[in-house]
Amino acid sequence: MQEAIHEREAALAILEEHIYELSKLFRESYLRTGRGALVVHTHLLEIGHQPSMIDYHTRKQSLDLFDSKNSKHELAEMIDGYDPNSEGILVLITATNANATWFVDVKLKSRIR
Repeated sequence: MQEAIHEREAALAILEEHIYELSKLFRESYLRTGRGALVVHTHLLEIGHQPSMIDYHTRKQSLDLFDSKNSKHELAEMIDGYDPNSEGILVLITATNANATWFVDVKLKSRIR
């Protein structure tokens, strides 16, 4: 589990360096596609992949990533409760090697219009 936590922290550090681009990407994807989340795989970030429009998953696509009913329910609540005027970026960080996923909500000061 320590390896998975390390992967998550490394992914967050990489994403933090590009928070402006990430927020712009999320905003454009949300407005174009509707409710959903950015799905980020730690191993892709480690080799230099920067999230793009293709990494944005609709609500259904995001939920289909999980087998656990509890995980699906928790994620569905996060996506359904998302308020673009007060929330930020909803990101799913997946550590494939450790079979672990974290839901991250990054609060931003700007609003989606």
